[in-house]
Amino acid sequence: MLRSARQGRTSLKTVVATTALAGIAVLAPADAVAAPSAPAVADTSRGANDHVLYWNNAILDVFRKTGGTPGPLTRGGAIMDLAIYDAVNSIQTIGKPYLTKDTTAAGVYGALNTSIDYAAYTSLRGAFPNYPVADLDAKLKTALAMPDSSTEATRERGRLLGTKTADALLAHRVNDGSADTTPYVVTDAPGHWRPAAGKPAGAPNWGKVKPFALTSGSQFRPGTIGGFKSADELLKSPEYAKQVNEIKRIGGKNSTARTADQTRLAHYWANDIDGTYKPVGQQYDHTLVIFRKYRPNASSFESAKLFGLTSVALADAAIAIWDSKYNTDWDVWRPADAITRAGEAPNPDIVPDPAWQPEEQDTAGNSFSPNFPTYVSGHSGVGAAWAGILRSYFGTDKLSFTGGTDDPLAKGVTRSFTSLSAAAQEKADSRKYIGVHFEWDNTAALSLGYKVSDQVFRSVLN
Repeated sequence: MLRSARQGRTSLKTVVATTALAGIAVLAPADAVAAPSAPAVADTSRGANDHVLYWNNAILDVFRKTGGTPGPLTRGGAIMDLAIYDAVNSIQTIGKPYLTKDTTAAGVYGALNTSIDYAAYTSLRGAFPNYPVADLDAKLKTALAMPDSSTEATRERGRLLGTKTADALLAHRVNDGSADTTPYVVTDAPGHWRPAAGKPAGAPNWGKVKPFALTSGSQFRPGTIGGFKSADELLKSPEYAKQVNEIKRIGGKNSTARTADQTRLAHYWANDIDGTYKPVGQQYDHTLVIFRKYRPNASSFESAKLFGLTSVALADAAIAIWDSKYNTDWDVWRPADAITRAGEAPNPDIVPDPAWQPEEQDTAGNSFSPNFPTYVSGHSGVGAAWAGILRSYFGTDKLSFTGGTDDPLAKGVTRSFTSLSAAAQEKADSRKYIGVHFEWDNTAALSLGYKVSDQVFRSVLN
């Protein structure tokens, strides 16, 4: 609501030698490189053998075992995909380097797959230090065993190149604010969000993390919720009552107004429980589906570009969303508090219901709301950032696809969409049906997410 605005890198012990490659240069993200004519690419960089797709599927397991809020997951994903991109872009120029370019690797196509593998492996070890190393080693072993006709010498070049680009990305993110543990200060007043009893606030400092492409987390910060100038003005307004009563009617655990399909889609998009690939993992999963459908014969040069852009958009969207949640004057409470504690902020159009619970629930049937403020919606913002990047990459919004989910309350459910924006809109709507967001949370987040994707697409890699 309305209140006054109030990493070091983990030491990385790589399991491989890091002999320096001559010619590697650290570049500013805006440095452009002219693209040479593209020679033929080995079949082992395509389709089922595309190592970029392999690692962007493998990272979903990292998300499942890491859990938590979206920010750290998206940060690690961006580090991985940018390291992959810079390695691939060193072999064949496909755009601007993000951070580094090894000029000696140009045309060494036999190094491609191994460079991707070690860029991903080294990045994930550094970005997710608590993920089991044995699991990551197993993923690397599987990747290295994929068909590859390259010589041992060129594969060694790939190992060195991938490790080098990953180390550069990890070093670049030192002291980026991701390790800030400053405690959240609660404002105990009506309308203000406060953490659930016994649970810490979810990533209260993530909005201050250094973005990958934006100038700051506040670059596209939305206006105050509903445009109201004070908490008192907001809480007494008919507009506020309308938004609260909508969620009270369609978002409750025992709602009779919500349709069966609305309940199904609410859980399809949730993925809030630890052990799932989380809401951002669903965007990775759906990107894999779409890329395989619309670029079935594409090489790793295309997939590296798409996933580099997608991961940056998701990471910067998470930072911008968390800036809005915590770094502003409007740390708004969730619908559950707005309904059950409505008597603390009397509004003639809202009848308190102390027994009301959101449809969002864990596998034991216990209702909960995500443990951070409501404005703006994380699901909606990352959904829009994803849709915007894919729309720009493919040159159209009209990409139909059928995708799945990891949520245990929607096991086996798939849903089909006629466009990218339709999927993003449904993801936003789902947060109302599951009872944890207001409409203005979603509307502002969708706008924010599309702005982030546009900025990312025009400022990095292209």
